[in-house]
Amino acid sequence: MANNLVIFDLDGTLADTMDDLHTAISGMLVRLGYPTRTKEELLGFINNGAREFVRRSLPSDVQESELIIDTAVGVYDEEYAKCFAEKTHLYEGIYEALSELKEETGCKFAVLSNKQDRFVKEIIRKLFPEKFFAIVQGQVKGVPTKPDPTALLEICRLLRTKTENCTLVGDSDVDIKTAINAEVKGIGVSWGYRDASVLKAAGASVIAESPEQLYDYLLLKIRDNI
Repeated sequence: MANNLVIFDLDGTLADTMDDLHTAISGMLVRLGYPTRTKEELLGFINNGAREFVRRSLPSDVQESELIIDTAVGVYDEEYAKCFAEKTHLYEGIYEALSELKEETGCKFAVLSNKQDRFVKEIIRKLFPEKFFAIVQGQVKGVPTKPDPTALLEICRLLRTKTENCTLVGDSDVDIKTAINAEVKGIGVSWGYRDASVLKAAGASVIAESPEQLYDYLLLKIRDNI
């Protein structure tokens, strides 16, 4: 049997993290004396890592000041540390779908997110049983964020998986572009932070509309590799 690997994005794919992100950004902006943002606004800023998320959340007239962004990122980290797991929760059906897939196929799972690494690990630890994922990785200093394929390819190397046996699952154009850049199969999910039209425009050929449908797509892909 092929050594199959499925790598999942976190925010908007496995879990709805938006309420806690909004709380943290609001706390940061209030502390710095800036106007707050709506959740709808923040949805347009997410997916490219914490620093870019913070920069876009700041008023437009200070978004080019690296000094202000440095300060804001520090404050944001403090605020997010207070609330990162308060309202964050798995999407309905996702745990059941992944558990069934793992039991039926024996494939390996990993998580790759552009969120800060320590928060990714803590959230996964709270939401999933121990050792559910072989590797859990967030944004690490010195490693390019998605859509750069470096981190994904390193996960494949560490888990001794050929790229043709790897699938990346995500809710954003960033994830789809990462899959394309790494030359692995990409599956978009429509229940997250980006519309299906955004995923299609990025090059997604397969989009799951529910965790059950994701299970079906992944099972078919894995069986094709056996």
